[in-house]
Amino acid sequence: MRYAGWWQRVGASLIDGLIGIAFAAPGLIAFIAGPKTIDSCSRFDGSPGLCEVPTGGTIALGVALYIIGAVSYAAIQIRKLARNGQTWGKQATGYRIVDAGTGGMIGTGRAIGRYFATTLSGCACYLGYLWPLWDSEKRTFHDMIVKTRAVRV
Repeated sequence: MRYAGWWQRVGASLIDGLIGIAFAAPGLIAFIAGPKTIDSCSRFDGSPGLCEVPTGGTIALGVALYIIGAVSYAAIQIRKLARNGQTWGKQATGYRIVDAGTGGMIGTGRAIGRYFATTLSGCACYLGYLWPLWDSEKRTFHDMIVKTRAVRV
């Protein structure tokens, strides 16, 4: 197997992150552009003033849209990873995720596990994300946890 390089993986993460921001944007836009009320508040220097404050409905709508976007993004990423081993970022940078033993697709259960195991790679100063720099099989911690490999297409 030809393993994906660290920079390929970084590029895929950046692309996937930008797409994730697009999914979160409606919630942010609703929060910023939604109705506001004028309320009294303190300025930075402590003097009294007036502030625009989002209404409860604006906050609820923004949070709901953000959650819907985040869940939709995660579901799409997991589905793509389970079906063909590639998210949009992985497709753009030319690699896929496969089972370490068989080289086949990892399936939905392991795709879900891998998606959430990426959090563990960020623990301890992002050491898990840096691990491919010196691992002979270029694995991250989440690759090791769910027994996957990142291979070039």
